[in-house]
Amino acid sequence: MINISYSKSFVAFLDILGFKNIVNKSRTNEGLQKLNEIFNTINQEIEELKKIPAKKKIGYITISDSIILSIPQSQNNGDNINIFRQLCIAIGLIQKNLAMKNIWLRGAISSGDTYFDSKLNQIVGPAYVAAYTLQETIAKTPRVIIDSKIIHELGRDSAYDLIDNINELSQGGLRYRNWQSPILHKWDDTNMILTHDIPLFIDYLSPFVLNETSDLLKLIQIIKTNLYEDINLYNKYRWVADYLSIICLKYPDSREPIITEAMEVLSKL
Repeated sequence: MINISYSKSFVAFLDILGFKNIVNKSRTNEGLQKLNEIFNTINQEIEELKKIPAKKKIGYITISDSIILSIPQSQNNGDNINIFRQLCIAIGLIQKNLAMKNIWLRGAISSGDTYFDSKLNQIVGPAYVAAYTLQETIAKTPRVIIDSKIIHELGRDSAYDLIDNINELSQGGLRYRNWQSPILHKWDDTNMILTHDIPLFIDYLSPFVLNETSDLLKLIQIIKTNLYEDINLYNKYRWVADYLSIICLKYPDSREPIITEAMEVLSKL
């Protein structure tokens, strides 16, 4: 017998972009190989994350084109800031590493009452419904957005206040072994290229500019290929190109020649 009982959690619902087309092509060897690569990569990324002590409590379910992550909240609001930060970093790592394999995610994070059982692949509750609905209706581009109600639930006054807290800007920024760049995107004057349509999303491409510039040009080539492959997906990958351009603009070109070259290529897409 299953005894459903709710507990407060953060829940993320992630969707694989273009999955339907990949499945339709899976009768060919190439399509089947891509399908295997997606699931093997996702499982590998999540299993690697679960080896990190701070992320051991993150549960996950993979169903078709959806990845669902959940982590229990604490009674202490101060602890919840770090719990939420760890979930965001986990998602950012998954997004970043999948992007290099041309696998793109969109999704949303919400919070609230949840029943989650990863062994039985079962999840139910208002937090799950909210995350799914936000992913379906607002997260139209390859990004993971955050339910704005979390701002006040974590005791912050505004989106900027939460961004500052999660990114530890007043302490000089994040310095984790696996993440040393902003984890929530900070809107500022360089964002004129991008419409400020939501308050919060995970800044999963910043590491390519700040920490892994050797992969930056490879990533741009992937974006360029996707941009013109299917006109139905143009808006989605145009958003990614603009988002990456913004990150490059935030940092001086003189510091890294690859950034200058990246900006040149991005400006001609």
